[in-house]
Amino acid sequence: MKFNQVTWYSKLLALVLFVALPFLGFYAGTKYQQAIVPTDKVIDDNGSKDNNYFNTTGWKTIVENDQITVKTKYENNTLKYSGTVQLPTPCHQLKDQSGMMLLYPEQVRIQLVIEPSPPGTVCAQVITEREFSGGVQVSEKAVVSVFLNGEKIK
Repeated sequence: MKFNQVTWYSKLLALVLFVALPFLGFYAGTKYQQAIVPTDKVIDDNGSKDNNYFNTTGWKTIVENDQITVKTKYENNTLKYSGTVQLPTPCHQLKDQSGMMLLYPEQVRIQLVIEPSPPGTVCAQVITEREFSGGVQVSEKAVVSVFLNGEKIK
């Protein structure tokens, strides 16, 4: 067998790869983007208004302490999560940067970041409870971890 000779089947293989690889690359890229790109939602001052997330039937509490409470529920191929976080003042903002981090095994990272109020802002020094909610499309076997300001909450 000569590897430096052009044959009809080497031309056919080159044609198949030329056509198939861009489509496979596009498909893999879209799946990777869905898995890696976190949503970056700013939770408004009134918290989330989506009442479906706060229906108490079927919810499982995965984290509960003095500062944060997180509940999850799986339905229609979506892991829904909701909860509350205590903020130092009403002027602080809560950002939700949650998303799926790995495809196999599926790992969901609920990542919340408390951002301080802008400098020079006069704000009452009152601990404020802020609600949040969201959802990620994953299978029922997904592993969920919760992070607040970069620290894993157990």
